[in-house]
Amino acid sequence: MHNTFLKAVPIPVSWLIRPALFISLGLHALLFLLPWPGGENDFDPTTSALENLENEVQVTRTPEPVRPTPPSPLPSPSVPPSPAASPPSPPPSPPAVPPPQAVQPQPPPVAASPPPPPAPSPTPSPELPSPTPVASPSPAAPPAVPPPAIPFGDVPLVAGAEAGCFGLGTCRQITGVPFRDTGDTLLQQLTAQGYTVKQRSDLEETGRKVYEIAKDGKRRYLNILSSDINTTVYIVTPAPIQLADLQGNDTMRAELVNILDTLAAGNTADISQFFQPEAFFSGTTPRPETGGQLRLVLNTLPDQFYPVLNSALQASQFMLTEAGGYGGGRLYEVTRGAYTGYLNLVPTQDGSGTIVVLWSQLPS
Repeated sequence: MHNTFLKAVPIPVSWLIRPALFISLGLHALLFLLPWPGGENDFDPTTSALENLENEVQVTRTPEPVRPTPPSPLPSPSVPPSPAASPPSPPPSPPAVPPPQAVQPQPPPVAASPPPPPAPSPTPSPELPSPTPVASPSPAAPPAVPPPAIPFGDVPLVAGAEAGCFGLGTCRQITGVPFRDTGDTLLQQLTAQGYTVKQRSDLEETGRKVYEIAKDGKRRYLNILSSDINTTVYIVTPAPIQLADLQGNDTMRAELVNILDTLAAGNTADISQFFQPEAFFSGTTPRPETGGQLRLVLNTLPDQFYPVLNSALQASQFMLTEAGGYGGGRLYEVTRGAYTGYLNLVPTQDGSGTIVVLWSQLPS
């Protein structure tokens, strides 16, 4: 143990300790040879010698600044116990070595864990078929339809004219302009738009002028009529008309409404059944151009309903003409004499029926 202590002490200090021990032994021997005085308060040579020895040892510590950390166990009597406590520190260090060896056996079980993952793979597969039965295809049901495309829908609006007369959105009325001047203005504008215009003199009479207009292989008639003093109306129709035909327009519309009511069997649609309710409602109220009537034909899709509708209209001398689409459904122009309306056939959201909307003018 003494050798271990000397090894722990810096070399310069060890050189001083050995001589100090020999000197101490010599001094002690000398003290024992000296006569002892009898008083209790006499000077103790052993104590003074030890104090002198400590002072000498402390003075010899001046070379110690070479290392700032060395302990101060220079006094030989008191230092040995303190280093004796330091040796126990090495014993704890050997037990610290086994813990890393105990951790190493754990990796083998971890490597065995990868095999279980194949088990969960079959579980996601049954979830894939579940989306298919859902009625999600219904939102995609409405076919993509082109915008409204009315034949001769670009007939110009003469300056000062107002749309809507005799209950027809296609009728234009202008005040303060003679009907002949209105005809000349329209003739020039239609020609500039690429129409072929031909005046029908055989149909001309007092207060009436008729022009046959053609474009893209289709033909219509522009009727310019004097409805009152200094008031002129004009309208494009499939056949030439007179002012009396416009005045009887309400009768033809009532007949068309009766046919639609019969086919719908009195059923009406609500806002929840439309794919695009904003195209047919102002808030929660049907748009005024619909007349507030949104008919519903149950258990029949638009493609199935169209032949039935066309047959019923032809029997009453109404004619249907495709006019693009609107609101997720097909749009048709329906005409008879001076009457012109627009029928909209829209599939319901659940695909169980057809919503029939009659517009008084071209929807937009």
